[in-house]
Amino acid sequence: MSLAGAQTKLAAAVDEAGRISIPMNGSPSTHILKPDVPQLCGSIYNEAFCLTLARRINLSAPYVTTGRAGKRVYLLVERYDRRYQGGRWRRLHQEDYCQALGKPPSAKYESNQTGISGPTLKEMFALTRRHMPPTEILRLLDRVIFNVLVCNTDAHAKNYAVMIAGNGISLAPTYDVMCGEVWGSVTKNLVHKIGGSNRGEQLQARHWQRFARECGLNPKQVLDRVSALARSVISEVVEVEFEVAAMPGGGHPILPHTRQAVLDRAQTVLKQLQAREDAAGEPSNIKGTAAAQPCV
Repeated sequence: MSLAGAQTKLAAAVDEAGRISIPMNGSPSTHILKPDVPQLCGSIYNEAFCLTLARRINLSAPYVTTGRAGKRVYLLVERYDRRYQGGRWRRLHQEDYCQALGKPPSAKYESNQTGISGPTLKEMFALTRRHMPPTEILRLLDRVIFNVLVCNTDAHAKNYAVMIAGNGISLAPTYDVMCGEVWGSVTKNLVHKIGGSNRGEQLQARHWQRFARECGLNPKQVLDRVSALARSVISEVVEVEFEVAAMPGGGHPILPHTRQAVLDRAQTVLKQLQAREDAAGEPSNIKGTAAAQPCV
């Protein structure tokens, strides 16, 4: 019953009364249940925060909630590859970007030890441009920017996917997103380089512009979108913390640390963009805050 990925997870079905069960005899699951991970303090609250934030800034993301079962806490994620139709649940076909680009799962990272180069952002945008409408290119751009803003350092190619239907192909919603900044044991390097840099806090306008040119995007429009999403994140992080703490699983000490880490990153990204405008003589009004502390 376990699913692929580094995190422990379970395919589950949730009925109209909210009861969680194990699907049997080929019945489709409707949700993914993730129990807490002792090695990553507060991981389910971290992921709930990031996916709730994505939804609040109008990025496509599944609905999530937390819960308790005895002494354990868990995250319950609504499956986006399911649809209730005609009185029954139907499975929808999806492929992650490793599958879509013909890469093995072991090569999901751009830099890896398999001897096979992993998918790059340039390749992912080229695939999207080749098979999907222009709107999906913009959605993929939003995903890339969002992962930088929330310090998601595990945004590998298997955490991006496409939905395949009879009437076309589209980008799957955001999923498997966590802020790595709050744990000292998690790398701070991005999976994909942005304009040659793999450190989110060091990205400047020139990095985003180079990334845009490499991926066939308009550099000015990319800078504008980075700025817009960063400001949206800043405006929502406090409310997101409250929303997650109000879920059935309750609050957790990692929530304020996650909120602060994401806020700091968004403000840093804005400051780096503003530095370019300052060089042209325009005043800056973006202020930073203290770095978030790790979960203890």
